[in-house]
Amino acid sequence: MTQLYQQDAVGAIRELSTRRGRRVPVAPYLYVAPFFVVFSAFFAYPVAYSVYVSLHSWSGVGPMKWVGWGNYTFALRDAYFWGAFKTTAILWLEVIPLGIVLALLIAVVLNRRRFRGRSVALVLYLLPAVISIVASSLVFKILYDPIAGPIDVTLGGLGLPRIPWLSDEAWARIAIGLVRLWESIGLSTLFFLASLQHISHEIYDAASVDGGGPIRTFWSITVPLLVRTILFLTVVNTLAVLGLFAEPQLVTSGGPNNATTTLGLYLYNMINGLDLGTASAVSFIMSAFMMIVSIALFVTARHWATD
Repeated sequence: MTQLYQQDAVGAIRELSTRRGRRVPVAPYLYVAPFFVVFSAFFAYPVAYSVYVSLHSWSGVGPMKWVGWGNYTFALRDAYFWGAFKTTAILWLEVIPLGIVLALLIAVVLNRRRFRGRSVALVLYLLPAVISIVASSLVFKILYDPIAGPIDVTLGGLGLPRIPWLSDEAWARIAIGLVRLWESIGLSTLFFLASLQHISHEIYDAASVDGGGPIRTFWSITVPLLVRTILFLTVVNTLAVLGLFAEPQLVTSGGPNNATTTLGLYLYNMINGLDLGTASAVSFIMSAFMMIVSIALFVTARHWATD
């Protein structure tokens, strides 16, 4: 038995030596090397350096001063940060539910068999998705102008009171929400339309035979089969709202009284003020919020999503 064990050990050593002596192919590693080089240069290193900066007080020039978790505690105790968080939450409540409902209803109308001009209507709805955010924000700023804006001029001509889009805090939030809603509804409609076209018409024919009306069919068949699309669009639009910056910056400049200062604009103000340490900390806090919201949506989706 001892000799057998010795022979097996010797054979294993020889096999290992043979494997070590083989030439390792280099080509596969060269094929995947560009990805790791790009990933390290444009993602891994910037993230690691941002973590390092978030633990220091730094204005972008000169030496850094170690503060540890001071930047994080400062941001979480800052009243302006929580004001921006509140504004972002209000915009989420304004944009996400209404945007999902409107996009779904538009997609249902476009998906009708007898609907003519579907391609033209779809292009019109998709235009906001391809127009620059800066351009659309500036156009809405002109529309909201209290003196020469087309909206208030039309309301005044009809004898109706003008709306203080840019001077009232509540109306300013609504104004920013409408801009974001206009920008996102076209792409959401496209996703819903694609999902609707994958639902077999036989299901609707069977529901019609069973006496199901349009409203009952919509709630019992269409909505349950689109739950995963609704979840996807909710997550994507939530991430967009959490990073909302250009619209409040260009339309209201964060005013009045910081009523439209979102988390994205708060982060910009930190960078513009050369407080890069706090800005880096805020960016990671925002990333944590995004991860928490996304995980919560996916976890809760298990209870109401259908296969």
